Amino acid sequence: MRAPTDIKAIFFDLGEVLIKFDAHRACRRLAERLNCNENLIWQEAFVSGLERHYTTGRISSEDFFHQMQQRLKGQISFHEFADIWNDIFWENEGMKELVESLKKEYSLFLISNTNALHFDYLKSGYPVLKHFQRCFPSHEVGHRKPEPEIYRIALRETKAIPAQSVFIDDIPDFVEGARREGMHGIRYVSRDQLVSDLQALGCRW
Repeated sequence: MRAPTDIKAIFFDLGEVLIKFDAHRACRRLAERLNCNENLIWQEAFVSGLERHYTTGRISSEDFFHQMQQRLKGQISFHEFADIWNDIFWENEGMKELVESLKKEYSLFLISNTNALHFDYLKSGYPVLKHFQRCFPSHEVGHRKPEPEIYRIALRETKAIPAQSVFIDDIPDFVEGARREGMHGIRYVSRDQLVSDLQALGCRW
């Protein structure tokens, strides 16, 4: 049974908290497949701002694929590209079990900077996501962390009170973004550290 505490809602980040990932893995595999430089793929996808447009929903998965294909001047099917783009994830050990325990006592929500291909892939392949009452992926919300709008939309739509909510992320700037909206913030480093920090806020499960 939950001990007296002000925390009623817990908002999680996805990548590097619930699920580990390595975006460079996709760049390496695409470089091998298209016989081009890995750094060029990183530049065209991420440094150029194209991935940012994709993760805020300004372009579709098909548009992202076609623009990448044009920039890299390579021939690859959308299906093969999507398989490589999505093959970057693995479970963060112990987090699924922690989420399952927290769900018994708290409302759980997700705020993530992600894109349609990744999010659809993760929903179908990683059962941990089924434990969240609502998810706020950036490509659907139209904003990315640490923009204040993504936190405000999540708080408004879940009817969560900021002072009774905690946001967990591995990136300090994103944690600070939540704190600026009145939420408690925890920077994720490890499962054990997260458990300790939640307990320090009075969370019990």
